[in-house]
Amino acid sequence: MDSPNSPAGAGDHVRLTAVVRGMVQGVGFRYRVMRQALKLDLAGTVINQADGSVVITAEGLPSALDGLMEWVRSPAAPGAVENVDEHHSPATGEFSGFDAG
Repeated sequence: MDSPNSPAGAGDHVRLTAVVRGMVQGVGFRYRVMRQALKLDLAGTVINQADGSVVITAEGLPSALDGLMEWVRSPAAPGAVENVDEHHSPATGEFSGFDAG
């Protein structure tokens, strides 16, 4: 089985970049996203932005990325997610784990 930090082009890994808007800062959102991503064997980062949004960059199997986005949009996610803009691209393999920046 490929790991999420496999070189670009390995397996079926893809990259997800998601901008999450709503009440998602100061509520433990990044930490919980990181925990969920690690459960799903994803690699990447989750970072607060100056405009109050949070950017999630994750790489892994499409089904795991779908699972993460399903969780982000669910009542289980802390805070109040109002909108999520998603973009998918080829995985780069640049991440060795998942960090909350």
